[in-house]
Amino acid sequence: MAAFLLRAWLVVALVAVGCGRNPIEGDWEIDRDDNSRGVLLAVDAAEIGTLGFESHAVELPGSKIGVRYIVEDGVVRVVRDDGRGEHRVELLSDGRIRVELPIGVTAVYRRP
Repeated sequence: MAAFLLRAWLVVALVAVGCGRNPIEGDWEIDRDDNSRGVLLAVDAAEIGTLGFESHAVELPGSKIGVRYIVEDGVVRVVRDDGRGEHRVELLSDGRIRVELPIGVTAVYRRP
């Protein structure tokens, strides 16, 4: 019986790992209630009020950038395929994310 339970637990663990997905995948919008006025002005000027994290790309209004993701404990590193660095995305406890943007500011986004 113990061997059966151990095998069952291993199967469940492997399925959970195999089905794990990128926690930031999907669409996001700037959280206008939790960013400073300066951050909002910079985001609006750069036209990055919305972000879309796809399996191998980040979609911004008017462009798409190839990336790969490194998922760590509470953080996702978004590494650009074009060699122009990486951006840190912190997972917040309330389901939002804090993103280091390429314009030199950090902003909080939420699901639309």
